[in-house]
Amino acid sequence: MLKFLKKLAAVLLVLFAATAVYYTVIVKQNVAVYRHHAVPALMYHSISEVPPGWPSEMCITPQLFEEQMKWLKDNGYKAVTVQEARAALMAGEDVSNLIMLTFDDGYKNNYTVAFPILKKYGFKGNFYVIGKDIGKSFTQDGFKEYMDKPMLKEMHEAGMEIGSHTMSHDPLAKIAPHYLPWEIYEPLNVFSRRNGGLHWFIHGIAFPNGSYNDAVLAEVKKYPKYEYGFSGRIGANTKETFEQMPFELRRIGVYDLGNGTADMVHAIRKCYTAGYLESVGVPVNTIQNLLDKRSGFEAKLPFHKK
Repeated sequence: MLKFLKKLAAVLLVLFAATAVYYTVIVKQNVAVYRHHAVPALMYHSISEVPPGWPSEMCITPQLFEEQMKWLKDNGYKAVTVQEARAALMAGEDVSNLIMLTFDDGYKNNYTVAFPILKKYGFKGNFYVIGKDIGKSFTQDGFKEYMDKPMLKEMHEAGMEIGSHTMSHDPLAKIAPHYLPWEIYEPLNVFSRRNGGLHWFIHGIAFPNGSYNDAVLAEVKKYPKYEYGFSGRIGANTKETFEQMPFELRRIGVYDLGNGTADMVHAIRKCYTAGYLESVGVPVNTIQNLLDKRSGFEAKLPFHKK
């Protein structure tokens, strides 16, 4: 009886392994098809060495950032604005070479470091700035210096997309509801022709910490100038994403985990894989949220790597 059970266990193990390999191959093939109509978005913060008092995951060194941009260029990627990505998806174009690069908070090094590198490779970026911090510097929690209005104007005129990261950077789902209009609407005034603004209208918002709920979505939809918003959900963005949930766009953070450009490459593959799995009904983001709560930071689903 014991010998029979051992043989049965061995057979079941072989069948399980074969099934896993089969489904890995199938998913990989389907992801390869899916990426022709899905655009990933990468999220950056500070392009700098890690200043004293800063969490290391917030920073990508200038050298590593340039290496990553070179990798994208050498591998045929074209970094575009959200508006350009949406237009290509709506037109039914093959978007397998498109990617969106997003930068949160509005640090000055986004202008002094990231902006010249993006121009060098013919790329465009999407920058989401904290309204009340424009042109300011702070020493709390390490030195922080933010882009000013002339910098933002120059970037805008060079084809970069500038958007809102709210007024204060407080997680929107956790603040008192009566503060939501100020957090969401006031950035429109900062960038409009009124009140000494920057003389153009913004179209997008990135929710701080990816924090949002139904009340936040209802508030942002009150203002027609907003056309899209980035959530904290992982995945890639399709025509259906823009049509059905334009204020829940998907993206993923790029962090220096010690593996050089490979960390960015893995993030891109994770976007495509998560997006495909979500499209066939797998609750990827629910699983990811549970893992994040257990790990505290960027827990990884077992996505297949090449």
